[in-house]
Amino acid sequence: MALAGCCTIVSHTLSRQTYPLLTTAMADELGWSHQKAGLPVTAIFFAYLIGVALMTVISGPLAPKSTLVGGLALSGLGFGVLGSLSHFAALLAGFLCSGLGSAGIWLSIPTIATKAVSPARRAMVMGYLSASMGIGMVLTGQVVRLVRQSVDDQSLWRPFWFGAAAFALTTSVFVAFLMPADETEAVASRLSLSNLRAVPGWKSLSAAFFAFGIIVATFSPFLGPKLEEDGFSRGHVSSLFSLLGLAAVGALGTGRLSDRIGRRAVLIGAMAMVGLASLLVLVGREPFVALAIGIYGLASFTVPVLVATTIRDHVSD
Repeated sequence: MALAGCCTIVSHTLSRQTYPLLTTAMADELGWSHQKAGLPVTAIFFAYLIGVALMTVISGPLAPKSTLVGGLALSGLGFGVLGSLSHFAALLAGFLCSGLGSAGIWLSIPTIATKAVSPARRAMVMGYLSASMGIGMVLTGQVVRLVRQSVDDQSLWRPFWFGAAAFALTTSVFVAFLMPADETEAVASRLSLSNLRAVPGWKSLSAAFFAFGIIVATFSPFLGPKLEEDGFSRGHVSSLFSLLGLAAVGALGTGRLSDRIGRRAVLIGAMAMVGLASLLVLVGREPFVALAIGIYGLASFTVPVLVATTIRDHVSD
């Protein structure tokens, strides 16, 4: 499970939550406008979308472990490109790689992590994966803050991408050599809605997840620049991202709660909390921003975990 947690840190924390922390520093050094700096956010999610479709098609004959190792290696390559970039095209290329890698990781981990547990405990396991993302955010935010303080340079950003690349590639090596080969098996798969239709209420679930995706694509990626415009220091912003991750650890508890009272009730509550957080952050001052980020951290990490668990409850590996 420790390896599974490291994989989710690569797929969700480093691939999606590092850029918002470093956006303004990167834009200042490379001379980008806010509009230009926002384009990579589109690249991240576009690459993830393409990656999901691609990995769904090609991963059928492969064991999930193979897809996982490939996703980790591709993410590591993308992070390395981001750390060494000097042109905007390289930035887009780096995020395309990390987005594709993220898709490969996340399409594999739920099957691997939940295979050995009963259906009644799947949400708890998925909650653990979500909590791992939160722990990764706490550590990332504090590492960025402390390293910048130690060298007295708030514009530092390249070393953090190289560190992310090293973490992703090291994790891929550990997965390749330490994860048992017979832990997962290859399954036939294709890009089709037929499997999704086996899930009760799949239309409503899909619509809700689509709406949630819009929020995710706008809340976290632009949070750093928004808070700096409100007068928050970069050190304060890093601490708030750590708070976001700390709140995300609470998804472990919501996973257990859904095992007891049902997925639907917890999902509805989480979606309402995401909406509330989106309104509170607009106030632009404390303690409302911290409260908004705490609520958003808990709710936003709960939603994808419970959606994945709901689908996992009704379809085969």
